[in-house]
Amino acid sequence: MADIFPKQLVGVIDGTAVPPRRADGREIGAHKRSALLSKVVGAAWNIGDTVRLGKKPQGQKITSITVTPDTTLGTSTLSVGTAADPTKYANAKTVTATDVPTAIGPKAATLDLDPGAEEDLIMTIGVAAIVAGTRLTIKVEYCGV
Repeated sequence: MADIFPKQLVGVIDGTAVPPRRADGREIGAHKRSALLSKVVGAAWNIGDTVRLGKKPQGQKITSITVTPDTTLGTSTLSVGTAADPTKYANAKTVTATDVPTAIGPKAATLDLDPGAEEDLIMTIGVAAIVAGTRLTIKVEYCGV
């Protein structure tokens, strides 16, 4: 059987580079940070509304986006991205579970990108509004140096 190494460890521990390279600290042994954001109870989020989720720090990757509502969001969809690419991290995800964190992102392709520059993150509401009385939290997790 073959020994297989993830791309982040090729040349680091597989013996293909002499001397071995150092692992990229943005991915191996990275620090985890998160933002926990809450919907204001009493304010509805309507179709097409853009919710500002803060900034993805430079040199960080988004590793998890979870949503925890106190009631089903029904057919409402949530997309997470940037103004230039509103579905970069999550595209039209529905959340029907209640009182349980539900992963809506990130897309697998974004986990393999270079951590890159700082980005302003947005969440766009689609298909149906989220009613005013809904309690909802969004957690965005990042890793990097």
